[in-house]
Amino acid sequence: MVRLDAMVGWVERSQPHGHRLGFSRWGWLRSTQPTATVVFVLVGLAAVALTGCQKAAPEVAAEENKLPKEPVAVRAVKVERTSLKPSIDVVGSLVAIPEKSASISPQIAGWVDKVTVVEGGRVRAGDELLQLDSRLAEAAYAKAQAIVDENAAILEQFKHGPRAEEIEVARHDAHKMEVAVGALRSEIGALKSLQARGEVSPVQFQKVQSSLQAAEADFASAVARRKLLEAGTRPEQIAEAEARLKAAQADLATAKLNLGLCKITSPIDGVVTQLAVRQGMYVDRTVNVATVVDLSKLFMQIRIPSAYLAKVDPGAAVEVRLVSLPDKAFQGRIARIGAHADPTTGDVDAVAEVTNDGGRLRPGLACRGRVWLPEIGNAVVIPAAAVADRSGTPVVSVIRTGRAFEIEVKLGVRTQDQTQVLAGLTPADTVITEGGYGLPDGCPVRVLGSGDQLKGVRPKQ
Repeated sequence: MVRLDAMVGWVERSQPHGHRLGFSRWGWLRSTQPTATVVFVLVGLAAVALTGCQKAAPEVAAEENKLPKEPVAVRAVKVERTSLKPSIDVVGSLVAIPEKSASISPQIAGWVDKVTVVEGGRVRAGDELLQLDSRLAEAAYAKAQAIVDENAAILEQFKHGPRAEEIEVARHDAHKMEVAVGALRSEIGALKSLQARGEVSPVQFQKVQSSLQAAEADFASAVARRKLLEAGTRPEQIAEAEARLKAAQADLATAKLNLGLCKITSPIDGVVTQLAVRQGMYVDRTVNVATVVDLSKLFMQIRIPSAYLAKVDPGAAVEVRLVSLPDKAFQGRIARIGAHADPTTGDVDAVAEVTNDGGRLRPGLACRGRVWLPEIGNAVVIPAAAVADRSGTPVVSVIRTGRAFEIEVKLGVRTQDQTQVLAGLTPADTVITEGGYGLPDGCPVRVLGSGDQLKGVRPKQ
């Protein structure tokens, strides 16, 4: 067989400088300037081609299709039908759960007497964090206690009433006053006759009369006291004493509360993440002295793409990994989904509640998350590595009768390792996962076993 390329070379060498000949894909000879030589060469080449046409046709076809003579080694898998567990990958940061954190401020102002915790220390609810100077509060409490005791004694006295001895003394005092009044009255009667005879001066008579008036007043007071003691305590007196006692008890409770507030404790179990006071400082009621956070669970702040929003519900499972600890997975769930979307992207803010297994998570750390979407049953799936891109169209290479063919497919949900195929493949097909990129249609292939080494794999562009 005479090679056409050799003839072309001979013709090109026979042409003057600047006049080149060549063959197009369809065998047409072209020249930059027609000559008689060109016509001669065309006739000769046509004759040669006709004489060797029948024998050279397979080789020409092989060159046209650029198919290798030996099968290309590839790896392949069967298309399968299975349940697909899709997910979306998100990034975010960890924050403390508001309901599980406490910002602590003193309820009374004072001087810090001692600090009993350090930042990073673990505390339980009720543990002391710091102590304020309590001397003034202790004095106020002691005074309030004394006032309560005094009013309690008065009330007790009113409730029991006067003793028999007190009543007897009152009766004796009244009788004594009565006798004194009688004596003075007798003396006044005698002085009146003497005064009439001029034997007693008016001054002396007036003095005795004044003494009588004073004695009568004392007698009336003694009688009244005797009657009061005999009648017992009046109900309104008891009520007044009870009211005074209640007021004193309220003051005592306030003093006791102020004394207790000198000891500042943690309201929750957790870790002291911030401590803003030192011994000897003066703190007011508006000062945040410490922050305690329960780190058993944390929130991961994420954004859900609008395309997946309808598939993500509160309670959806979430897997979280730290950037600094990629091999450790922390489990969680979607706790809250925002009510507003970003007007630019359509993404929606959400938070996932993550269990801090091992205590490795801390607020402020960056992390990656995977949100699991509802499971898709009876899905046609292929490995993600089997999918390629041809000018924006997803394609896969399938093996049919030992040859590779590239076909277009319609894809559905994708996971990290698998991709759902909605149209283009059936479970009876075999797709190439390695070594099939860029193979021409009809290229013979050989599927390697699991232990065979794959050589000459064309990398994806």
